[in-house]
Amino acid sequence: MVIIAIAAGAAVVLAAATVGLVLLFSPAADGGQAATTFYQALKDGDAKKALSVSDPGVPENEAVLLQDNIYKAAGQHIDGFRILESKGEYVRAEVTQNGRKQEDILMMTKSPDGEWKVGPKNFQKIRLSSNRPVKSFTVNGVDVAAPDSGSASPDSQLLLPAFPGEYKLGISGDKYATVEEKKALVSIDRRISDTFQSLKVLPSQLLLDETKALLQKKRDTCIASASATARQSFSSGCSGFNLYESRPTQNVKWTIDEEPTFTLSLSRDIWYIQPEGKGKATVSYEVNRGTEAAPKWEPHSEVMEPRISGEIHIVDGKATLKDY
Repeated sequence: MVIIAIAAGAAVVLAAATVGLVLLFSPAADGGQAATTFYQALKDGDAKKALSVSDPGVPENEAVLLQDNIYKAAGQHIDGFRILESKGEYVRAEVTQNGRKQEDILMMTKSPDGEWKVGPKNFQKIRLSSNRPVKSFTVNGVDVAAPDSGSASPDSQLLLPAFPGEYKLGISGDKYATVEEKKALVSIDRRISDTFQSLKVLPSQLLLDETKALLQKKRDTCIASASATARQSFSSGCSGFNLYESRPTQNVKWTIDEEPTFTLSLSRDIWYIQPEGKGKATVSYEVNRGTEAAPKWEPHSEVMEPRISGEIHIVDGKATLKDY
């Protein structure tokens, strides 16, 4: 009788263990648990965890914004969530982001082995473009390679899925170019999402400084080469440093009273120098009021407005001036 009792007890234990194993390995009836894991990961800024229970529907090389090094630095992660209903492939939740509550519906997908994941229809995409080709964009300070759209393309564009949050956008890879930093917002409330951003490429401070130095060097050349007579005073790229005096001149001396200012405008791969503020220069010289046989040299001075123009070409990684 004792042996029978032990055997019966063992059978009960085995049956209980079998039930436990069945419950443990049975696939979830709906996507509620996967959704809970997903939202918690978003709240924690844990992109790796969020990605493990989701399917963005893009190849790995297009999931670059769904990585920890970018998402941890994003602003406006979700603040909290509450699952309201979980039924089959739909999960309804109340989500708080940046203090704003919004109802969110996740459309889940189920693998053949019963694993639930947040489906690709839930992902919003950031569209990032620039008005000229760039080597790479930056998202939250991390380089993201720009697609090679061909040398004939006038711009660069990215279209990548992202988790809810705020992303800082910029460019990198070109010491002579910069942009005004912009932000993209991926909101649970899609009505206020701001995911399309176009970046205008601007000259970097380095390029402005080097352009100024090139212009000053050209100006110094113009001043140094100022000729004795007006007929010889016209030099290429020396607009504003030319004398309009029909009589012979001598002892020409230029003094810069106020530096002209400029901006740079980009077209394709050429930066065009655009005059902004007029400069002032004083030219003093002697003009012959007599004749060649009996010269009568008289002092004279004029206030001029030296103009700047030209193109900046980047040759072998260095800024060069092409003047007019």
